[in-house]
Amino acid sequence: MLNSIFKETLTEEGEISSKNKKGKNTTTQVKLYKIDENTYIADTPGFATFDIYEIETGELYKYFKEFVEFEKQCEFVGCTHVKEQKCGIKKAVEERKISNSRYENYIKIYNDLKDKEEHKW
Repeated sequence: MLNSIFKETLTEEGEISSKNKKGKNTTTQVKLYKIDENTYIADTPGFATFDIYEIETGELYKYFKEFVEFEKQCEFVGCTHVKEQKCGIKKAVEERKISNSRYENYIKIYNDLKDKEEHKW
């Protein structure tokens, strides 16, 4: 992915696993790649998850750039894009304007954040 983004060979590219159809990790040390003044991509070995608990559930959709234009089509202000019936984002998923896998990732992160918010001390 990094080589594609930067259009040059920055990192070694591993083979795609025949078992799970995902790339095999070739990273051996942490490295940051600068995109612009305030944007970096972190390449880390064995990096599978990270915490994003500083994001509020009501703001999460803004981090899914393809969601933003469809949020305007939601019937209710404060739509969570999870359980509401007349949701512009859910409609866009149904119409295949947003990929189902991206929406499923949104739901997973939303539920994780919601759970964390509800269990704050």
